[in-house]
Amino acid sequence: MRKIAWKKLLACTLISALALSTGGCSFWHQRVLGEGTQTIYRQDTEQTAISYAWWGNDARHQYTLTGIQVFEEKNPDIRVNHTYGVWDGYETRNQVFMKSHTNADVMQINYSWLHTYSPDGTGYYNLNYLTDVLDLSRYTEADLALGTVNGHLNAIPIAYNMSVFFYNKDVYDRYGLDIPETWDDLFQAAEQMSKDGIYPIGMVKKHLFLGLVAHFEQTTGRVLFTADGSYCGTAEDWVEILDFYKQLLEKKVIPRVEDFDATDFENGTTAGAGCWASDATRYCAELSKYGFNVVIGNNIMEPGALRSGWYTKPATLYAISATTQHPKEAARFLNFLINDADMARLQGTEKGVPISERALDALKSSRQLDSLEYAAAQEIREMQDENAIMIPQLESSTVMDAFKNTADKYLYGKESLEACAAEINAQLQGNS
Repeated sequence: MRKIAWKKLLACTLISALALSTGGCSFWHQRVLGEGTQTIYRQDTEQTAISYAWWGNDARHQYTLTGIQVFEEKNPDIRVNHTYGVWDGYETRNQVFMKSHTNADVMQINYSWLHTYSPDGTGYYNLNYLTDVLDLSRYTEADLALGTVNGHLNAIPIAYNMSVFFYNKDVYDRYGLDIPETWDDLFQAAEQMSKDGIYPIGMVKKHLFLGLVAHFEQTTGRVLFTADGSYCGTAEDWVEILDFYKQLLEKKVIPRVEDFDATDFENGTTAGAGCWASDATRYCAELSKYGFNVVIGNNIMEPGALRSGWYTKPATLYAISATTQHPKEAARFLNFLINDADMARLQGTEKGVPISERALDALKSSRQLDSLEYAAAQEIREMQDENAIMIPQLESSTVMDAFKNTADKYLYGKESLEACAAEINAQLQGNS
């Protein structure tokens, strides 16, 4: 008995000594990950703290928080502090963080922010210096070019995105209508649906603006911004755009943007919705859940169009702060976000179908690609040769607000068409 007691004491002493020599206790921890149970040996050691910031809906917050836990278990030497919120107000707060250099080490960013915060390529960390940690071997040069500014790899695109159109086919069938392919198709649908208080399609401000730009480019062959982002429009251009906008409203093709959100598509107030490909679940999940036949349509075109008028862009991107104190640790976390199979399965296609082939392989193996986002991604791929790459100014809040606020003066009869067109043109010339 005494020998056994001494052996136990010796064992405990050795364990205590080991714990002290490594700075803390050690333990085994099991967590169910992906297709099986992974055992992770985690040791409490001195940790490096990094921060991560993102925006999104509740579902995104939930799986991201779970993903952070998984990362920390796989990387016990790193702790990830985090901040998140919904989109409304997020960009305004981001401006403060960027200007005060208090932004997070790793950030989800919008495509237009590259132009806003890093016009010379130095606003974000140059990820070319972190490729020993960051595995970009399965990204194409074209993929990485989307996050490159002035030769600096500022950000990694997560997925491709563009305005897409979803329709409740049951509603269109009820009126004996085909899914719209042209602007005239939408006007014809409005003639029949409007008597029942239904709009053929609804769009929030950004997608309405992009749709108006698309129609303008299709019918005129002209553009409002050059490839380098310089404004090249005229007051006459805005006369055409404003006039078409008013026609869409007066003919009941679309509701006013103030009156539309995703629930209008769910409850049948609109028979269609224009949204980002990455927002498919948000707009369509409830309809599909209740048995309605939700289908994706082609980009709306003008017969004999002179240009496609539609643009493809990264859905969102990941970047690292230019002032981070821990670039290697931040890169390890960024690599986890884009390439880790467990993170890919947690995220699914909520942010769009991933560009990373490693993430895509994980989704294929777990059969997570049977989704509306995947159907939208297929549409994007089919249109990629026809569509131009998004010019960041086209989704700039400054540009859209200048248009929307002035357009309302015309729509509500406070100013003439020509006066409002001249005002929009002057504002954009002043901001270019």
